[in-house]
Amino acid sequence: MDRSNTYQKLADNYFNFLAERFPVMSASDEFDFLPRAENAARHFDKLDQINAAAIEDAIEQLKNYHQQFKSANQEAGELEQTIDLELLKANAAGILIELDIKRTWQYNPLLYLKSGFIGLDHALHKPAESATEVADRTLSRLSSIPYILQQGIDNIRSVPETHYQASLRMVQDCREYLSEIANALSKRIPSNQGTVLKATHNADTALKKFHQFLTSQAPEPDRQFAASTLEMSLKDHFLSAHSANEIFAIANHEWQEILEKLQKIQSQIDENKTWEQLYHAFIPQPVSESEIVALYQDEIHRLREFFSQNGFSEELLSAPVNIEYTPTYLKSVRSSASFAAAFSRDPREKSYFYISTNFPQHHSRETDHHLQRRLNREYKMLTAHETIPGHHFLDSYRRRLSNPIRRQIESPLFYEGWASYAESMLTEYGYINDPMERLVSLKRELWRSARCQIDVGFSVGKLSADTALGLLTICGFDPAEASRQLDRFRLNPGYQLCYGYGSHQFKQLKKKYGHLFDSKDFYEFLLAGGECPFHLIEKRFKNREPK
Repeated sequence: MDRSNTYQKLADNYFNFLAERFPVMSASDEFDFLPRAENAARHFDKLDQINAAAIEDAIEQLKNYHQQFKSANQEAGELEQTIDLELLKANAAGILIELDIKRTWQYNPLLYLKSGFIGLDHALHKPAESATEVADRTLSRLSSIPYILQQGIDNIRSVPETHYQASLRMVQDCREYLSEIANALSKRIPSNQGTVLKATHNADTALKKFHQFLTSQAPEPDRQFAASTLEMSLKDHFLSAHSANEIFAIANHEWQEILEKLQKIQSQIDENKTWEQLYHAFIPQPVSESEIVALYQDEIHRLREFFSQNGFSEELLSAPVNIEYTPTYLKSVRSSASFAAAFSRDPREKSYFYISTNFPQHHSRETDHHLQRRLNREYKMLTAHETIPGHHFLDSYRRRLSNPIRRQIESPLFYEGWASYAESMLTEYGYINDPMERLVSLKRELWRSARCQIDVGFSVGKLSADTALGLLTICGFDPAEASRQLDRFRLNPGYQLCYGYGSHQFKQLKKKYGHLFDSKDFYEFLLAGGECPFHLIEKRFKNREPK
């Protein structure tokens, strides 16, 4: 029996199951626990099945897939087969942690809002064979929004404060988005305007009902929802070779090293000012709010040219990415700079680099001013993180892999770790030489180290809330924003460590195996293996070492 063919069929069934059950979440990197199941493109007319009965059924089916992957792995032969099955097993484990252990679908209203409106956006903008196809699938998803919001009302038992506030804002943003696209919908579906108007009205009415449901709830402290899943995520989802205590020690050691580097570079720039003062005073290329998007667009072009000159694949570097303001419906839940990847191999599908130059209306003008200065100050690092050689470059590589399992599976640890490591490549390749820009880069590393320490420290009891607030304060956040970050971290244990710890793992691989390759060939071999657990990446490198 051909074992490879057998587990490939099992993998195909797994991805097709997820694509059919969760077509929106499988097509969006907003939901890191699901793979990018390519056949979700066949279901752009449907929204996800997230009523309680459907989720409980999905949990049982996922447990069955997980067991089958585990059994197949015990019979695997060569390393690459083992890697495939380990990835599949870890992927199913990650979904089960989200749906069965954390059960976020019972307390996170954002899940339903995001599924409905990301789905509507996809129906409007993903590639299609005809205008009629776009019209039909858009109307179908628009008409389904009341049902998915009702599923949220039926499923949600209580709401943590952070999700509560974000959901109230997102409801208003979604209503504004519906108003914005009303004319576009009428133009896309001119022959059926009455049905479009009715579906739009029903979706807006459902949003108002969802808002009423939320305001009828008494939000509860975030800490009551902090599921103890970090150790499980490390062991079963990330397949980490390090324990939580070991990762905390790594982050703490890096924190001290980064502080020493910051103090050293600060003394070189100006002995009379602290590195914090130097950071906040630095504006490398002053531009107005209206010019920020153009600044980032130009930076993408410069990075593309620079890494092309350093031997990186021109085909991958030239993969198109659109830079735009964050869509209205996502403003409350996306960071000021974020990436939305194309998920399929269709060359017509677009990737987006989103920029927000102001926060939602509940923030002050002064807060917006600080945001715009940060976007100006950190534009080189942010662009590298989100586009080249970070998320966009990685996603472009992944979507071109011939192996369908590795093409469809992302790992948060690899994904965020790579984008964070990509920032350090600016220094490695000499793109950043200016001491002040190096200081800004180190400050960003310090923030990632703080997030890793907090994420792990809370879970293993090594960090108090006061100490965690102190770490974020050192990183430049005011107490109110630092407190909000702590609340957010508690609700998703295991994700914040991905940035600093993942970057650390890439640095260790480069230190250990970089001498075997030219620099660009090292990264070529690294990315060609897919988003694998680091101990399996190391096995691939060892197989390449001279015997």
